[in-house]
Amino acid sequence: MLAALRKKLPSRNTALFWGSVFGVVGFYKYNSKESQKRLEHYCKQAETVANEPIGALDTPRKVHVYIATPMGELGTRKARLHWEKYILPVFVAGALDYELTLVNDTETINDVEKAVRGGVHSRVAEEIKEQRRKALELEEGNEELKLWRQAIVERKKDNEARDTLNRIGRAPGEVNVSSWKPEPYPGVMDVVAVGRETWVEVINGLSEGATGSLNYSVPPLVPLDSEVRAQQEEDRVIATPDAAVIDTAGTVAPPAPPA
Repeated sequence: MLAALRKKLPSRNTALFWGSVFGVVGFYKYNSKESQKRLEHYCKQAETVANEPIGALDTPRKVHVYIATPMGELGTRKARLHWEKYILPVFVAGALDYELTLVNDTETINDVEKAVRGGVHSRVAEEIKEQRRKALELEEGNEELKLWRQAIVERKKDNEARDTLNRIGRAPGEVNVSSWKPEPYPGVMDVVAVGRETWVEVINGLSEGATGSLNYSVPPLVPLDSEVRAQQEEDRVIATPDAAVIDTAGTVAPPAPPA
């Protein structure tokens, strides 16, 4: 009987294969089920906050969410998927208003595109510095800060006008869509950082914004496309060697003999 039963048993390799398959599938199903259970638990806790009454003159709570490019990536796709799958349902269950900032700064070096760090850091620091500047203007009546602010506002208006001129002269596929900015929140927003790199930049930005200098820096003028083309043409003319003269026929004539 044992011999007949042994013949019906699978071989060692077959048992290892199917055991591995069922183990991986079982772990995936268990992880999905437990993740959904934890998410439902936190959503139920957030519902209690959503059901709390607020006064007619009270400002609803708002959270500022920062999402940056994860380490080793060139986009925010993975971070956005994490946000939409695990964090956004809790915000929706709690009726929590939020402002989402996606930071995806890249640069090209030697035809290789790389992610640039520090975008979240600079944004957080500048927001805190701006709040400190406004507080100083109200308390001390600092005229110098007001003059700097007026200069920056005028420069931003000039840059917006130049961007408009550039967009008018470009093809539809080359138009840069400017980012929409909501109205400033009257209260103090909490901060949520998605990802380890984003969290580090937020902490560094908070430190720099609270202790850094409040000196203004006027942004540079945005160059017009016509100015860029003129500069490129000037650089091309300067780069042309003086030893050769190009005639109207398109051939290169030898240099003239010295006098």
